[in-house]
Amino acid sequence: MMTFLATQVGGGLILGAAEEAYKFGWSVFLYPLGACLGLVLLGVGVGRKLSQFKVSTVAQIFEVVYKSSTLKKIASILSILSLFAIFIAQIIASKKFMLSVGVDNPIWFFIFWGIVIIYTCVGGLKAVISTDAVQAGFFVIVFFLCFGYAVFNLEYPLSVALSEGFVGENFTFDMSKFSGWLLMPLLFMVIEQDMGQRCFAAESPRIVSLATLCAAACTFFVSMIPIFFGIMARNSEIQIPVGSSVLMGVIQQMTNPFVTSLVCCAILVAIISTADSLINAVSSNLSQDFRFTGFSMNSVRFSQIISALIAISGIFFSFYFNNIVDLLILSYELSVSCLFIPLCFALYKKQGNKYAAGSAMLCGALGFILFRWTSLEIGREVCSLAFSLSGYFFGAWLFRTNSQEYAQS
Repeated sequence: MMTFLATQVGGGLILGAAEEAYKFGWSVFLYPLGACLGLVLLGVGVGRKLSQFKVSTVAQIFEVVYKSSTLKKIASILSILSLFAIFIAQIIASKKFMLSVGVDNPIWFFIFWGIVIIYTCVGGLKAVISTDAVQAGFFVIVFFLCFGYAVFNLEYPLSVALSEGFVGENFTFDMSKFSGWLLMPLLFMVIEQDMGQRCFAAESPRIVSLATLCAAACTFFVSMIPIFFGIMARNSEIQIPVGSSVLMGVIQQMTNPFVTSLVCCAILVAIISTADSLINAVSSNLSQDFRFTGFSMNSVRFSQIISALIAISGIFFSFYFNNIVDLLILSYELSVSCLFIPLCFALYKKQGNKYAAGSAMLCGALGFILFRWTSLEIGREVCSLAFSLSGYFFGAWLFRTNSQEYAQS
């Protein structure tokens, strides 16, 4: 359970949710709710299906079911791009965190991420999973203690946060974000490589189901805490410096130094636990889905070096983005639009149609690009999925028609 929890509760769920709650109130709870429902989806059957595949990456399912190494490589590249964007979001979260606690020297920022990258690339998945339990247990305990301190020691009734966080005039109501907040983390959970490799590594399908359902419950309760503090910050009119963390700003001003120090450690642990999982997932995609020939070193070592270089480049890309949750939703949307439909069919069909899968991926990519610049009554994410589903059925129909014509001739 702890390794699933540590993967999900990172900078996006903690710092990002508090930041969005400062602007949108309780409506942002749709984002962590989507992640929780995604874990439930894994627990009630999808995780069991994934664990039955004798593969190392989610992308390899495309080769097993659709008999296409090309589709596998395309799926792997899309997965790497999404994981890379999520990793950038963790870096942005760490940057906001450091600014909030007065660490504005970029040297410490680079040293911190250098240590994380080296530790993850050298240790691999075994090292990541072995530390997940300790990391997850620590930040869960600290966040609940901090929440208890706020409820029982501060002059801010919980009922005020619950009521004014929905209808208060301090918050913006933006329905266009709702489908992205809820659907994207939910559906991405099925195709996410760092979740998939934990399903593949599980001892049995039953363990996957129990672990994901327990992780969903823990994620649900943990995610309410940063949203509560974000709403508290807005209703209390706490001014947050530009570029810093809303969560750390309100905790620094509303609690004592001891509580603040504990929360600082917990946030760092949460960011690290998600970041090392993402780096390891990228390394798995590179080493398992691609063949690196012509190099004196083995493919695993080469993929670790490439993963480290990708992670380092993420540090520099992070200076061009600012909003954590928006970047996370964008990264989810890319993979979900292209991969969710063909992967769902792959889970429940022993032999798939590679032309239908390829058409679904192509139409999903076109929808992802097209609907970003189109004003729609419903969420663009839903339209991209519908476009991908139409592409799947069109590809299946086209292949069946051509096969019949070939047979008749």
